[in-house]
Amino acid sequence: MNLRTAAVLAVCCVLMASATAQPKPKEECATQNGQFAEVRFCVSSVLPPEGENKHGPEIFVENDEKKAWCEGVTGYGHNEGVTLHFKPAVRVQEFSFANGYQKSDETFANNSRVKNLRIQTSDGFAAVVTVPDTKDAHTIKLPRPVKPQWVRFSIAEVYPGARGADTCISAILPNLEQLNN
Repeated sequence: MNLRTAAVLAVCCVLMASATAQPKPKEECATQNGQFAEVRFCVSSVLPPEGENKHGPEIFVENDEKKAWCEGVTGYGHNEGVTLHFKPAVRVQEFSFANGYQKSDETFANNSRVKNLRIQTSDGFAAVVTVPDTKDAHTIKLPRPVKPQWVRFSIAEVYPGARGADTCISAILPNLEQLNN
């Protein structure tokens, strides 16, 4: 094969790959203005609404325990997640985390919940924590305070739901009062 033929084949391969690649959907976000910072909750995917039940980032702002963000990809949503953007960057070490879809005991059991949660921050912190499989809110305490512009929580492993693969989270609340008073 001569150099010209090889170049033409390489260009064709690149064009075919770009034509078949699916663009990643744009994140959906909701903003909450707080005492210490504006917090923008952005999710990587969203399960389509079911009747009046919406599963987008607005649930993090509304703080309604009967609602949940549910990822919207095929399967258990591994690597899907929620990113909290802080404006300005603030010190934080604790987050309240409500796992699963808290609407009822049946809804909680039917939907998948996070088992291992990957946490990454803009200032270089990274860890994986195991979350209990309970409806009770759980405090996630980082080993040290961080002052990030963003914190990303992504699904690493799940507790499978009895009737569905949709993985849901009812709340992620940063404790901004602890270190910013």
